[in-house]
Amino acid sequence: MERFENSTGKVQQVITSSSNETVKHVRSLLGKKHRDKSRQFIAEGEKIVSEALSSSWQTELLVFSESYSGSLLNRGRELGIRCLVVKDSLFQSLSDTQTPQGVLAVIQQRDFHLQNIIAQESGFVVILDGVKDPGNLGTIIRTVDAAGAGGVILIHDCVDACNPKAVRATMGSIFRVPLYREGSADELFDNLVRAGWHIAASDLKGTDAFEWQGGFDKTALVIGSESHGVSETARSRAHSLISIPMAGGTESLNASVAAGILIYEIFRKGREMDG
Repeated sequence: MERFENSTGKVQQVITSSSNETVKHVRSLLGKKHRDKSRQFIAEGEKIVSEALSSSWQTELLVFSESYSGSLLNRGRELGIRCLVVKDSLFQSLSDTQTPQGVLAVIQQRDFHLQNIIAQESGFVVILDGVKDPGNLGTIIRTVDAAGAGGVILIHDCVDACNPKAVRATMGSIFRVPLYREGSADELFDNLVRAGWHIAASDLKGTDAFEWQGGFDKTALVIGSESHGVSETARSRAHSLISIPMAGGTESLNASVAAGILIYEIFRKGREMDG
């Protein structure tokens, strides 16, 4: 363990051993098994860590590389959060990126109760049906945040929303968008239908989304997996099947791009009805 004097004049210890227990715990969070067991996850990068510190989510630990020169170390100390400084090569082993920014946070996961959103008198949620790519999932969460939707529901073995790549792709939106993982898709759709939600599923053979009526008080948009689309369960329970018209030669769009178009089309139709 080395020691150096930081910008505040205080002596700071630098962890140099990969066998340090805290370092081993942080590294274990790169795997879903340990994230599930500890109910913690990693948020990496200046913007995302700053967003975490400004949110109501609990930050358990901040880890910095020895060469880190930003302001978050002092901010973390001011907030009373435990801060760990590690040598650069050790930080690289904890990072999920090729060019790490030298700061990551260990965040305590939160539980959101799905019934709270289902019972609302009006709203808009996005259901991700078997989405496997963490970058797509994170980007969709970010789009849901931008559009002001009420949350994201994960069904049919979606990728873990706390996957480091997914968290990074949210650019901090994960701390503003309620996330729900529902084990039974049938039960979810039963509850939505009983509560008066209109279920619209993305489908290549569906109605042109720009010609679709929309404007419902409560809409649940289902986005399917990158390779198989929405499941038969979702397709059979949907009130509407909607598609994005393709004027060019491609037959489909990236899941996050398609989700963004449909989310904003539903958002636009809702605003027109309100107006």
